Order: sequence, then C-alpha cells, then structure tokens
Amino acid sequence: MYDAILTSLYNRYFLNFIDHSSVTSSHWQRVGSHNVIKMSDDWDVQGGGFGNFLENNLMNRIIHYPELSLSDRLLKQYQCHDRIVNAGKKVAEDQNRLCEFDCVKQMLSLSKISKGLQVDLSDINPFVKKNIYVACVIGDGYGYFTSLLKFLDPELKIISVNLGRTLFFDVLYTKKGLPDEETLLLTSENYKNSLASLNFCEAERYELLCDQPVDLFINIASMQEMDPVIIRTYFNYMRQSRSGKVYFYCCNRERKVLPDGTVSEFSEYPWDDARILLDELCPWYQKFPTSIPPFWKPFDGPTRQRLVRLK
Repeated sequence: MYDAILTSLYNRYFLNFIDHSSVTSSHWQRVGSHNVIKMSDDWDVQGGGFGNFLENNLMNRIIHYPELSLSDRLLKQYQCHDRIVNAGKKVAEDQNRLCEFDCVKQMLSLSKISKGLQVDLSDINPFVKKNIYVACVIGDGYGYFTSLLKFLDPELKIISVNLGRTLFFDVLYTKKGLPDEETLLLTSENYKNSLASLNFCEAERYELLCDQPVDLFINIASMQEMDPVIIRTYFNYMRQSRSGKVYFYCCNRERKVLPDGTVSEFSEYPWDDARILLDELCPWYQKFPTSIPPFWKPFDGPTRQRLVRLK
C-alpha cells in the first residue's frame, strides 16, 4: 500500500500541482524544497526546510563529526532512555541518515513524553500498556518520529499528518524502516473505517482528523509555522477525539513572525482549560550543535515544550 499512497500523493502534489492550499502558511509557500522524480521502480527525491537530513556516507561522517559527537552527548546529558536511543539509531540507519541533532531532539522529546505520561519503557508495548492506542504526529518530516514510535511500540496505531508535498517524504522514508506495515491514506471515503497500523493524512484534508480515536497528539517545531486560525482548528479537532483521554505534546517557538507578517505565539494557542502536566523552556532546543567553531549556534528565539491533557 505504500506504493499506492506515494503514487496518489505524487500525482496530486507534484505531477498535477497547481497552487498551495488555504492551510499552507506563507512560511511553507516560501520556505522548503521538494524535488521528486519518478523512476521506473523507485523515486529520486531531495528535500529541504522540513528537517536536517544528512546522508550517511564517509564524507558526511568526517565533515559533521563535531556535530554528531555533540548531539550524542545530549542524549547522555538529558538521560534519554536506552530503548529510545537504540530505536532512534535504528531508524536513522534504516533511513540511511546520520543520527544528528534533528534525530536526537525527537528522541529527547519522546523520552520527555514517556516520563510525563509515566510510560514504563520496559514493557513490550509501553504506550498501549498505558492505554494509549492511537498517536497522531502532526508535521513529522521524513517520517522519523512516526518510525521511532512504531519501533518502540509495534502495537501502537499512528496517524501522520503533513502538507501533501512533505507527506510524500514521510511515507517514503517510513517505508524504508517499516516496509511490511499495514498502511492507509485517509480519505473522505475511508476515514470513518478502522484505522490501519500506519495512517497518513494530508494537512489539506486535516478535517479527517475530527472524531478519530486519538489518545496522544504530538507536534515538534511545525505548529510555529502555521497560521493561528489553522492552529485553532487543530485544537478543535484534538478536543473532538473519540478517546476518553486526549494528551498533546507541543514543542515550538514561543514567538515567530511568518514571512507575510503573521505572528504565531505559543501563549496564544487555545490552551483554555487544558490540564498542564509539563511546561518549560525546552533545555535541548535553545541552541543546536554545528561542525563549525564555536560548535553551538542559538535558535532565532526560545522554544517551549508543554504536555497537556485536553480532556
């Protein structure tokens, strides 16, 4: 089913692409690159702007050695669980990418989520054991977090949501590590049916999330790039989940000005009566390692992480 999904997304967002949809902010209309060429039996792709993807080859391992070493050090500094580290490195290996900061930050977020929800990572299916059966990753990029969750808990059902052009990359790279999973592209015809093991949803059709039985939503560094009206709609859909308990982990910039002047502020998200389980400046997301002295570079603004129960 991966191939059918890839073909569908390719036809709609590359072969017959006309213009960006109304859910695409000015950020994504101006930032990012999505180059996809259909080969006889494969895809030739190159993306940019939705995650730092460094191919795992000798030259990159030499050039980026300082960055890799510092990223690995963060896992120890913030006591990332060994099981998450092992799964994260396996995902990077399957995707033929270097396990640098873009991977490490997601491992650390998953470790923080696990602690916040008191998930016992020694269990075979730790999230399902905690009555979290369906997770929704909003804005993944190369399918890394989706794959990480699935490696950690094979019984967990996942919905991956992204803008159609980027979702193509999520599907393609998820396939590399999880080629045999049951997959489904949500449509207006099937979204009320039972979920597959891995489910993909175009952000252009994000209304299909409404009334899904999602227990845990996750967004890392992409809600900050949405227009406020879209953020409010996502919160509405999250609150309308059929699950009895709905958790949301959000790690985003406190304030960001989009190219058209729209201001996105973390504090202005519609948190309303959400029960806050964690709220702090994200300690590993204030600066990032590089391979150029002085080897650390600050982000453009502070990033906050928050874990809440919405109902």
